[in-house]
Amino acid sequence: MDKSKIPTARELMEKIPTAFSPGMSLVDAIETLAEMHVSAAPVVDDNDCFLGMLTDKDCLRIVSVSAFHRPRGGRVADFLSTVTQAVELEMDLFRIAEIFLNTHFTVLPVLDRGRLVGCINREGLLNGISFLTKVLEEEGVKVEAEASEAVVRPSSIGELQRAFARLSREQLVRRVGRRS
Repeated sequence: MDKSKIPTARELMEKIPTAFSPGMSLVDAIETLAEMHVSAAPVVDDNDCFLGMLTDKDCLRIVSVSAFHRPRGGRVADFLSTVTQAVELEMDLFRIAEIFLNTHFTVLPVLDRGRLVGCINREGLLNGISFLTKVLEEEGVKVEAEASEAVVRPSSIGELQRAFARLSREQLVRRVGRRS
């Protein structure tokens, strides 16, 4: 398959619906998330450098704490979630999917040299998968009708060794994990 046909973050990302400053009132940020019907928004400094995400889950934690203590306010910076993995502009659909599978975020920032340029959500990724499937079918590539067709299970130790021999070290670590 031609790698140039695999969608990248550049094609899949959306314009940033809203971004918060770290000093913004938490109550105002919650109101904005609710009004815009979004589950998360990026937090950026004055230079558009990405600092983290304020998610609906962060806001729910505040409500939970308020049930036992006096209701809390504060600044967005006090409650944002740190994002350890961000999407870069040229990352392809498969790498982005891997990041989503390794994080609890439903929305991820798209960065260009540390600056926020867009966001990508799981729905955008599904649209990319749908697009890629159509491209493959147009090229005559058979897409498996069932997931079980894509999984070849070795029936002997020899077959397992041959299957592992075809994988790179990185692929092996991803599939079977690394022992400490």
